[in-house]
Amino acid sequence: MPSHKHNFKAALAYLDKFQFHGFRLGLERMTSILNAFGNPEKNYPCLHVAGTNGKGSVSAIIASILHAAGYRTGLYTSPHLSSLRERFRIGDVMISEEELSEQIWRIGNFLERGYELSYFEFTTAIAMVWFAEHGADLVIFETGLGGRLDATNIITPMVSVITNVSLEHQAFLGSSIPEIAWEKAGIIKKGVPVITGVRKQPALSVILDRCLELNAPVWELGRDFDIKEHGNSGIDYKGEFLKINRLDLALKGSHQAANAGLAIAACERLIEQEFRITDTAVRNGCRDVYWPGRGELLEGSCRVLLDGAHNLGGMRSLKDLLGRLNTIPEDKGRNFHTLLWACSDEGGDKDFVAMLRQISSLFGQIIITEPPGPRVPVTLERWRGKDIQKDVILEQDWQKALNKALSNCGKEDLLCVAGSLYLVGAVREGLMVREFVCV
Repeated sequence: MPSHKHNFKAALAYLDKFQFHGFRLGLERMTSILNAFGNPEKNYPCLHVAGTNGKGSVSAIIASILHAAGYRTGLYTSPHLSSLRERFRIGDVMISEEELSEQIWRIGNFLERGYELSYFEFTTAIAMVWFAEHGADLVIFETGLGGRLDATNIITPMVSVITNVSLEHQAFLGSSIPEIAWEKAGIIKKGVPVITGVRKQPALSVILDRCLELNAPVWELGRDFDIKEHGNSGIDYKGEFLKINRLDLALKGSHQAANAGLAIAACERLIEQEFRITDTAVRNGCRDVYWPGRGELLEGSCRVLLDGAHNLGGMRSLKDLLGRLNTIPEDKGRNFHTLLWACSDEGGDKDFVAMLRQISSLFGQIIITEPPGPRVPVTLERWRGKDIQKDVILEQDWQKALNKALSNCGKEDLLCVAGSLYLVGAVREGLMVREFVCV
């Protein structure tokens, strides 16, 4: 092990070696390492959030509401946009470089003695240890992949949330909606309340059957609680205990209104378990939630929309959001000039052409690049010869692709960046250096 214990770059380089282990589903390795640390994940109550899309947004909204209610709230999400530190938060404060380095070396010491972990298992172990050491009142864990065999599924939460189910990661989770729903339903625990935004069959039946089997009470969006939208960011929530009108939601899009509904319903289950969460906390939490790179607008030499949509469901939400931008006074008539696009394809089964076709017709120009980061990219070679129904520019280097996009866009133009959270994160950092600001 390196001797320079607090060298952040060295710690990250050590952790990055574990990227090569790829996805390794199963709970045996997590059980072993957490036992070695005295099971820190049992030191605080927690919530567990799974789903194909929206699980990060739901987690962030719940955390924001609980923070507004005065709780010392931990939040563990993935992937990160710019810095690994983003994955570990208490309130609105990320883990420090020094603490993250220290946790990496501590867990690394066990691995040198024969324990094994994948990259995601390693970061999950860091989170579970760090939250215990910092006395979190409650922690929200977002699953990484699936649910049943995901590293986070070592916990027994107070509430489980399943946002939605569509085809994704088929090489790991199964080739059909029922199979994928079954993997997501793997986070359901005996007697633990479940909140779900799943509305379509056959996925809903799979989840309801699992709830019945485990005697877990379930609340469904549209049946037991509901959200109604007002304009572009106002929502009304009607649930069992809470009925709150004219909530102002910081996150844009009708999919985010549904995500807010799931988050507030999860908070209602906490109210049942004697957490003190007022209407004001819900209102402030929705208004103040910060979740960059998901329908985020930046302003600089042009207007930029950053969205981490990376599957067909996400693309439908992005298309809806683009339609809404056309109705907002300050964006009405703005030219949807350029789409900067890249995809990852870890399992080799992503229909990346169908994804792009969802929104390609809205833009005058499309620039396709390869995303930075650890995931397997859809290479330009795979794009060549594909019928995208549009002339496209292919540029392998994402930084050169960004420069091209910006040089083509004027003050009244909109540049949209989507297809990969890794691309969105890198571009966001590049735009901040160019003094773009959040709108």
